[in-house]
Amino acid sequence: MASIERRPLFGGDAPRRQQRLTLEDVTNQGRYLLNNFIYERMQSDGIETVPGIEQLQEPGTPTGPPMEHVREIGRALRFIGDDLDKDQKLQELVNRVPPEAERQTLLTVASNIFKDGIFNWGRVVALFYFAYKVSLKALDRIPLIRAIINLIVEFMRNHVVRWIIERGGWEAIREYFGSSQKQFAVVFGAGAIAFAAVLLYRKYFS
Repeated sequence: MASIERRPLFGGDAPRRQQRLTLEDVTNQGRYLLNNFIYERMQSDGIETVPGIEQLQEPGTPTGPPMEHVREIGRALRFIGDDLDKDQKLQELVNRVPPEAERQTLLTVASNIFKDGIFNWGRVVALFYFAYKVSLKALDRIPLIRAIINLIVEFMRNHVVRWIIERGGWEAIREYFGSSQKQFAVVFGAGAIAFAAVLLYRKYFS
């Protein structure tokens, strides 16, 4: 896996840490945010049979330390997801990925989102979006949805969470979407282009 980009996305110093963040804490927070992202998008997309959010994970699964601005974080995640929804070509490509795809196939798609070694919030949300779109095809198979979520969380823990910790944790996503639309375009554009490029390779589809 390529090394983590250590420079802040838009100049200046990286956000200061409000508390000491551990790999496990930020991973568990990521699971909580991913579960909520999937659940809320199912509701907003008008899915008739939406599984309860508690069904998306095994009982007793840790959620990590509370996040002070969890609503704002969720809003930023949804904002990027809404823009991904507008890309029709991307929709066609994502819809060709079956939920039963082999574990390594899904991991390969996830890895290629960050293949060039550049990490940003647009690409992190592209990972969430990919998990959501694949999960939609398994609404009647809750264990399969859980397996998809677990796979993405495992990938985040191994390859993405350290970058998130360097930024100051999940709270830092608010800073990049609260100042200007131009900044958002830079982050989102890179993530969307990388995501679409991954899905163009037919070998990743069953």
